[in-house]
Amino acid sequence: MLITPSQVSLQRLHFGCHDTRRNLPAASSLKRGEANFLAKFERVYLAEAMSSLAAQRQHAAGREFALNGFGRADLVFVAWKSSNSSEDFSALALEHLDLTAIEAKIKDWRKGLMQASRYRFFANQALLVLSTDAARIAVRFLKTFQALQVGLWEFDAVDLVITRHFTPDRARPLNVKAREKAVHLIESSLPQTARRGAQRN
Repeated sequence: MLITPSQVSLQRLHFGCHDTRRNLPAASSLKRGEANFLAKFERVYLAEAMSSLAAQRQHAAGREFALNGFGRADLVFVAWKSSNSSEDFSALALEHLDLTAIEAKIKDWRKGLMQASRYRFFANQALLVLSTDAARIAVRFLKTFQALQVGLWEFDAVDLVITRHFTPDRARPLNVKAREKAVHLIESSLPQTARRGAQRN
């Protein structure tokens, strides 16, 4: 049974990251374009994700998720199932939290693929979302995405349609320490009410 987004709560994560390179004049136009592209994709992606998730799970999403040594994901979406144990959020999340890390590009798909592949060290699923023009080229290299287990999605920012060329299975992150760091960062970014809810359930 599907539920509507209004039946599922979504916590917003604020990581407080800022990339000063984005202020450079040469990159500002491209970055603005990518920011607009990401904003449109985020709205569509979250609406679709929330409409198909179980009400008993808790969810959170945030932008600019920077993990030292593993890059800066444009968007992360996390979900975890409420538990009856007395575990705190960190212990609970290490075992049960499902983390999707997303990189969005409107041009350089090769750079995007390299960045997204690093997210597999801490995320259960890594996705690269491309504009229609970029995806038209990248899809020729679908076997590379499959070998690296990085998803290749296309987003039409005009018609607001997501095309999933390849979506990898969710898997254990490749690095335990990176996962621990990611969970700690998510925990510290959650509103206090969400943390208490995770601890009580």
